[in-house]
Amino acid sequence: MIWWLENSTRARSERQSVADLAERVNWLRGVRWYLSDGAALVVDFEIDHDGESVPLTMTYAEFHPNAPPIVVPRDGSRLSSHQYGPGGNLCLEYRADNWEAAITGAMMIESAHRLIAGERDVDGPELPSAHYVSIGQSVRGSPFRFLVTPPLDERLKAIEPGQSVEIGVAEKYDAETFTVTVAEIDGATDVRAWPAGIRETTKRGHAIRLPVGTRMPTAAQDSIAGLLGDLGLATLREQVLAATGEMDLVMVSQTEIAHFYAYDGNQKRHFGRSRTLKVGVGSRLRDDYAVLAGKSVAIVGCGSMGSKVAAMLTRAGIRQFTLVDDDVLFLANIVRNELGAVAIGAHKVDALRARLIEIAGTIDITVRRVALGGQESADTTDSVMSALRACDVIIDATADAHCFNFCAAVAKESLKPLVWGEVFAGGIGGLVARVRSGHEPEPQTARNQINAWCDAHGVPAPLAGFAAPYAAAAGDGAALVADDAEVTIIAGHLARLATDVLIRPDESTFPVPAYAIGLRRAWIFSEPFETWPIRLAGSEPWKIEQDSASVAESLALLRELLPSAFDGHDQSSK
Repeated sequence: MIWWLENSTRARSERQSVADLAERVNWLRGVRWYLSDGAALVVDFEIDHDGESVPLTMTYAEFHPNAPPIVVPRDGSRLSSHQYGPGGNLCLEYRADNWEAAITGAMMIESAHRLIAGERDVDGPELPSAHYVSIGQSVRGSPFRFLVTPPLDERLKAIEPGQSVEIGVAEKYDAETFTVTVAEIDGATDVRAWPAGIRETTKRGHAIRLPVGTRMPTAAQDSIAGLLGDLGLATLREQVLAATGEMDLVMVSQTEIAHFYAYDGNQKRHFGRSRTLKVGVGSRLRDDYAVLAGKSVAIVGCGSMGSKVAAMLTRAGIRQFTLVDDDVLFLANIVRNELGAVAIGAHKVDALRARLIEIAGTIDITVRRVALGGQESADTTDSVMSALRACDVIIDATADAHCFNFCAAVAKESLKPLVWGEVFAGGIGGLVARVRSGHEPEPQTARNQINAWCDAHGVPAPLAGFAAPYAAAAGDGAALVADDAEVTIIAGHLARLATDVLIRPDESTFPVPAYAIGLRRAWIFSEPFETWPIRLAGSEPWKIEQDSASVAESLALLRELLPSAFDGHDQSSK
């Protein structure tokens, strides 16, 4: 799009406003309009100040008037301290962070005049800078970064001036960036900038507190060695002067904290200084989420739905999981899975375990490569069900009725909450549900009521099938397939039910235990994002039915298997 052709009225207005300005003031001269080689609208002009002529060029942005023009010195000089380097554009009063479409090129020229006149007025006040540099902007081009947390800052400044202490250093390489933090100092391990347990390299280093008035050295071997010699740290000085070897030094002055490193490369020892970034350690979760760190979650089914729920719960603070799934990840799976291409060929539970560790570091994860309800041995099935029983909540993400039966049996027997969810075929929507003993009916009854609710609305719920999960035929015969965004929406609602039942086991945020969520206009959904609450009848505590005859049979079996344990004491006194 060429804006001055599409919006010729604005283009004429821009030229007229500059002409009016030139007629009104005596410092604007040499106005010349033309098109650049890329068809951008450009105007050259000169600003006169105390007999000095400053040649400038203003180039209108491709998206004008929705983006600011660029004003630069025509001779490529360093004109101002408010400038992006020699020859760079001037940082004027109107910039991308405060730009409005009503601002004109004439106003930009007036701002440039105020900048030039203000900086050249030796008797006037210094021009304030409105330029704010974000953390991301400050580290562009700095692949070596040193992260300092508030606890680390406090401990480093507590070192006696002139003294050195040994530290543990953690380093990781990711996204073409080397990032370093202190993992341990004086036995304290709460100072690191990322959680332990992720893929990192650990090594030993030294932290040195500089005496008052001592200047920070440059990132050069002689400069660092000279400072260490002055401080009487002979051993460290010798290590710096060595011909080879890695080294990490953290130096603390009155005003700054610096990380210096040395490494071997291309038959030469290189010294450098990382860019220091001070980072916060506060949580971005609500205070009541803290309880999740002590909870355990079982997730049966680690495919599209289960993998996303696991990642969401990890970010919410869960640190103990039991993951159950026998499936292997293939290329076709990654279109809807939390896992990526690097995990192709691995069991989903193993790859998901690695993914959760990547998110949160050290985390307690039990993996079971088992198809619950599939052709597994009775011992294996019993073992998995016992593992589910030990968890605080059970999540069924399989959309498999047979597997649901096993999860429901464990939940009922152990009185543990059961949460489950399913994506409707074709991504038209999904279902999420939660049941708790004493609040909702037992799982099988709840499932039957949900199915009856679906039947009452005209057709059975269009649940995903084994042959083509998440797929259904459209009216024209074309396939409708749920995509990653659609699965993620349902997984997000499922994760919310899970965190809610763990944080508020009795006083739920959700007044209804089950919801049908629409993503397309189909079935009962008149429009996307329409939600239907599904009310369930029954709130009595769950009970395992056992009559007097079965109790007697159980006692008889125990008497037969463990005769010495009874020794006649269980017989009637009559």
